[in-house]
Amino acid sequence: MMKDLISKFGKEKINTLTKYPSILTLHKLGKKNILQNELTTPIDGEKMYATEKIDGTSIRLLFYGNERIVGTRDNLFVYENSDFVNIPKEFFSSVEYVRPFYEKAKWNKRFETDKLTVLFGELYGSNIGQGAKNYGVEKTGFRLFDVAVYNDLSVLDLERDMISKWRERETENGIIYGQNFLKRSEMESQFADFEFVPLVEFDLGDMSHKVVLDNLKKFIPNTNVALSENALRKSEGVVLRNESRSKIVKVRFEDYERTLR
Repeated sequence: MMKDLISKFGKEKINTLTKYPSILTLHKLGKKNILQNELTTPIDGEKMYATEKIDGTSIRLLFYGNERIVGTRDNLFVYENSDFVNIPKEFFSSVEYVRPFYEKAKWNKRFETDKLTVLFGELYGSNIGQGAKNYGVEKTGFRLFDVAVYNDLSVLDLERDMISKWRERETENGIIYGQNFLKRSEMESQFADFEFVPLVEFDLGDMSHKVVLDNLKKFIPNTNVALSENALRKSEGVVLRNESRSKIVKVRFEDYERTLR
């Protein structure tokens, strides 16, 4: 089925459709990446939940019928006959690590439907990214942070720029579209074979820079996903989402530490 989709719409459209929405910083970034007082996203009165932000590399797992695709944040690689094809060397180790998850997930009843399902996760540890030493370089971990189910693929009839606007929930002719994400409880029950990014009890307080940094230190002083005893355990921060994912923002130590210096 997925192969038919790629043949019909092209891999670039599928890639655009299934990317994760952009994640903005909570406060706007100004010159030299110094945070401003203005927020990027109005969240006053919004019910948001926090999860740990892991410093690794994002991976997408796409399922549709019997077809499977793996990708990074920006690129998709087709999985055919147990071999990944057209994969740049720099991504091969990441793809090889994620491959076993297909075998776990393909028996999940979620994939017995004809709905395109995309799992978004973070691959971390080992030598992945600058933050690897915070989790431990001896092992590699993979944590899901979101799952989207596409009930209607008619959006693929649009041009790529319109698909991108749809994904980012930009207003078009007065209508706001967007991906359909599962609730956290639904993800955990339907994809129990996977580990998820940890939930974090978090309070933004008055949302001033100092209070946000103080609360990061209070609520997530260390990472919850260390992979080895000698890991440095420094936390990157949190990601805040509302239930529909129409609002997603990141709150990172480095941004507030840099600003307050």
